[in-house]
Amino acid sequence: MNPIRIFLVDDHAVLRQAVSVMLGAESDMTVVGQAGTGREALAAVESARPEVVMLDIKMPEAAGLDVLRDLRRACPKARVIIFTMYENPAYVNAAIRAGASGYVLKSVGRDELLRAIRAVSAGGQFLHAEVTGPLLRRAALEAKLRPGGGGLTVRDVQVLECLADGKSNKEIAHALGISDETVKSHLKRLFEKLGVSDRTEAVAIALRQNLID
Repeated sequence: MNPIRIFLVDDHAVLRQAVSVMLGAESDMTVVGQAGTGREALAAVESARPEVVMLDIKMPEAAGLDVLRDLRRACPKARVIIFTMYENPAYVNAAIRAGASGYVLKSVGRDELLRAIRAVSAGGQFLHAEVTGPLLRRAALEAKLRPGGGGLTVRDVQVLECLADGKSNKEIAHALGISDETVKSHLKRLFEKLGVSDRTEAVAIALRQNLID
């Protein structure tokens, strides 16, 4: 199987080099290029033909989101992971809407970063655990303010709030006074309504369907 082709875009050369060395040690990954600015990335990305682009949201010369949109146009088959220190939900929201497939904080551990790259390369979504909670809370609030928004029921909203708090199925059952099996049923229906299989995809879909402003 061919290794995942990765392109790094970040204005910190030391960080790029460190990430490049780490990824290069993986048998299923190869770094095909690096750039310190959006302009450099756009000039190189078409010939590099990456499958995954890791992009900082704060870049010199041009805003990271503008670079993201330009990269999507220049290399539409490449999937973009925002790799940044900023966990502001507004940034996550804007990045997903602009076409990012992942959002990972630079504080992430090695194993989670590798999971993110593999998940996105396989066609999935990946959001860092520290950003999903706030986004799910906003989704729950929006659903409360708009009864029936997205087809969500009151119980759906309650379950969504529990997910945002990071509760396990057992903890959700205790909080809502229902059985573990009932929790599983609620989660199944909630994910079916959103057309997703897990909470990460739920956030991405909620953003794209305007359940979150």
